[in-house]
Amino acid sequence: MRYTLAQNAISSLSIAIEYFKKFYYSTNTYSQSEQDEATKICIIFLENSIELMIKTILASTNPLSIYKEPKSRKIRNALSKIYDTNKLEDILIAEGNFKTITYTCAVEKYNDIYHNSEKVYIILRTLGETRNAIMHFGIDETETGENLIVCILNAFDVIYNYLYPQLVELEDIGDYFTNDDLIVQTVHGERLLLDDNNTYNNILDFLDELLETSEEYVCSLRAANPESKINDFTALAENLFRDAKFTQMLTSHNAQIEFEACDFEKNSYHFIFISNSEIWDVIYSCYSIYHNVTAFCGEIGNIYFLVEHNRGKLYVYRSNNNATWPQRDEAEPDEQWLLDCANGFCKELNLSKRNLLLAFDNILTDAI
Repeated sequence: MRYTLAQNAISSLSIAIEYFKKFYYSTNTYSQSEQDEATKICIIFLENSIELMIKTILASTNPLSIYKEPKSRKIRNALSKIYDTNKLEDILIAEGNFKTITYTCAVEKYNDIYHNSEKVYIILRTLGETRNAIMHFGIDETETGENLIVCILNAFDVIYNYLYPQLVELEDIGDYFTNDDLIVQTVHGERLLLDDNNTYNNILDFLDELLETSEEYVCSLRAANPESKINDFTALAENLFRDAKFTQMLTSHNAQIEFEACDFEKNSYHFIFISNSEIWDVIYSCYSIYHNVTAFCGEIGNIYFLVEHNRGKLYVYRSNNNATWPQRDEAEPDEQWLLDCANGFCKELNLSKRNLLLAFDNILTDAI
């Protein structure tokens, strides 16, 4: 068995996804011990795949950057054997007996060079720590709560929005990610686009659907933990919508808001704003799994207001600002609302019923 560095990364990612499906989508099919084992295998191979992806990217710009002893005789000899169709890392893999930098070092190098993102660093560091814990001691999921699934989903987010765009430009592995014909290429040969559980067999569609559907699931899961303060906002919003002042505010703007598509139990919001008897905008809630933040955005992605649950803060955005919430296939900035606030796009307020009323009043003022 011999893989290039990139092929090895894709192989490990495929194993991680295979076992992720077992405990995430098929909980009624497997026993608890089988689900626990699947979780363990998923985390181990997910961390391994990310390490190999990062080293592939680093080696593409500086082939010596992934080795502990870049000036060793063995590496100097390998450099003399490079020609058009092979790479330093592939020569060394074939010959064996060499050491690359650690996972932690690779993460730091990659983030410093390409992203300088606290989010990327913390997600990948947490994944490494979780992998080490589960390999040596195991993890008591009753103590970690939702943190384990959040750790895995955040790692998939890094693959989808940070690593994948670079990988497809560097290696001939694009079909494993993007092919979406009825029959798709996998590391195990051709398979149907959808598996028996109607989840995708090609990597990109699988990650795209997972990251879209997991937002509501994680938000509901996390809301059960009072420390998340998500239910504090839900209770506040429901209380506001029953308040006479809210009705008076709507009347003063000759406006209506339809709540039929909202699911308060799942912390999912979908408001239809009607101004002067015409639909003015549809506002959706967008939940950030990493930041524990809910943004309320219009149909074109413009942010109207944002709730930072952990700190109990409300950010009310000014009209005609340039701030938009990132699309599913866009990297999420680190605490975007703080930068938006510094740029004058929004105003920070304490989360309260009065200030939430102000946020809705601000939207309807824009409508008029």
